[in-house]
Amino acid sequence: MDGLRYRLNAVAINRILRQGFRYYSRKPASKRVSNGPARFKLQNDIRNVQKPAKTGNAKAQDRGVFHYGSFGGLKEIGEAETQKTAEVLKKISDFEQLKILPKVRTALQQVISEESIALDSSKDVSSIKPSPIQVAVTQKIARTLMDKQLQINTIAAETGSGKTIAYLVPLLDYLKRVEDETPESWDLIKDKAIVRSVILVPTHELVEQVYRTVSQSAALLGLNAFRWNMNTSYTDFIDAVKNRIDVMVTTPGKILNTFKVRIINRPDRLFSGVKFVVLDEADTLMDKSWLEETHSAIQTFPNVNHLIFCSATIPNEFSKTMDRLFPTRKSITTPKLHKISRKIDFKLIDASLNPYKGSKMKVLSQILYAVLKDGTEAGFEKRCVVFVNEKKDAKKVEEQLRSKYGHDCISLTGEDTVEERLQKIDLFVKPARPLESLESNATVSELIEDTAEFLPNSNIRMNRTKPVTASQKKVSLKVLVTTDLMARGLNFHGIRNVILYDVPKTAIDLVHRAGRTGRMMQGGRVFMITDKKTKSWAKAIPKIVRSNKTLS
Repeated sequence: MDGLRYRLNAVAINRILRQGFRYYSRKPASKRVSNGPARFKLQNDIRNVQKPAKTGNAKAQDRGVFHYGSFGGLKEIGEAETQKTAEVLKKISDFEQLKILPKVRTALQQVISEESIALDSSKDVSSIKPSPIQVAVTQKIARTLMDKQLQINTIAAETGSGKTIAYLVPLLDYLKRVEDETPESWDLIKDKAIVRSVILVPTHELVEQVYRTVSQSAALLGLNAFRWNMNTSYTDFIDAVKNRIDVMVTTPGKILNTFKVRIINRPDRLFSGVKFVVLDEADTLMDKSWLEETHSAIQTFPNVNHLIFCSATIPNEFSKTMDRLFPTRKSITTPKLHKISRKIDFKLIDASLNPYKGSKMKVLSQILYAVLKDGTEAGFEKRCVVFVNEKKDAKKVEEQLRSKYGHDCISLTGEDTVEERLQKIDLFVKPARPLESLESNATVSELIEDTAEFLPNSNIRMNRTKPVTASQKKVSLKVLVTTDLMARGLNFHGIRNVILYDVPKTAIDLVHRAGRTGRMMQGGRVFMITDKKTKSWAKAIPKIVRSNKTLS
């Protein structure tokens, strides 16, 4: 009976995946039976959700700003700030219109074509369009790119919007213009042991990700790129810098360590040539726990011309820190900042309703089963990321999904070593693998063929199933259970499904977690599991997404 019940519940969710989360019994509400797997309601019809609490300033609600959470969250961006960007975007929609060197433009278009899952590989590279943040950043910084005084800018745009390319455009354009437009200065430094630009990131996972994009771009432009990660020795760094490092990707800690070892002579001289510095995931790097180290690393670059802080969100605390340390900075944002993409199908499932009876694990297992069998991503291995709030819960969820429900699952937290983290996320940050390339039968399950039959006096459909032969369609699903450690900055290639096992506590967490899918204007689904304790401001999120409101 338990097996039948599990199957019925999964079939119900499967139907919900296709038709949306408005699921009712045919009987009138007054006669619905509240117990048993055959009669239940999944609550996501926004008409039945409580109205969001009017926290904060009522005028914010009128401006289309929605306050998520009970404490510190995202800064409200002024209309004047985003209006400037909107006006630029109306005028410019092509790389050809941007003031950058043709060879830089061609190289970056090539990189975009190779990295983007949204583009047809047969499409002419020259026809690739810049994203809004790429247009805004290039247009703003190009005006004073070669000025010698210090210029400080903050870049903020929605997750998956192409921010890495956005800051690489002025960085690479600057490096090549120094070579082309000031040949006398270039002759003086081209053979010296110096570092010309640095990109700082908070984690070694991001070092690898950013370096992949940087190295592709640098190779096309004849520049020397170098990544300094946990596997890089000081000897490797010395050998690289002897041949000049044009772009170095590393962490603040690695920069500071160069001043603590004898093998590197006069690191201050090596860094005196750094003219362009980018802080990627700046809201993390400028957080209280990172601030002292990050600020010290910045101070090791005494001759910097451009200092860029890049982030997917502007938390209130980050904004206050920047106001205090860099009050003269200029801000570049997009109109979609702090919004969840409308390309994302955001769904709620209430675990307090029958047949789950408060078990979030039952909800999670059946969502995964339905995702596995929903017929999407045909011919490719599916991947799904599950977020929990506490690292102690990640391993528990993984073990239950593996042992009790048979899902192919791994967990990842900050307690794992860097090597373990890189190995575990490898499948999730690369494009999906074709099923025909998978050799192990353990990772591929047979797709069942369904014949629909409705249960008596119900709209619950029970499927009569039969296995498909081994030569026919197969499916595979990999599941990663993690904390916010993996929600910041990582580009999960083609992840179509994200599950919020725990309701995010702040708007910051919500934006970053939901942003692991629906990247670069692709579609995706986010499932948030709720219960009786879930606040109204969390239950209202599907409506907020549909109405395109800004989170605060």
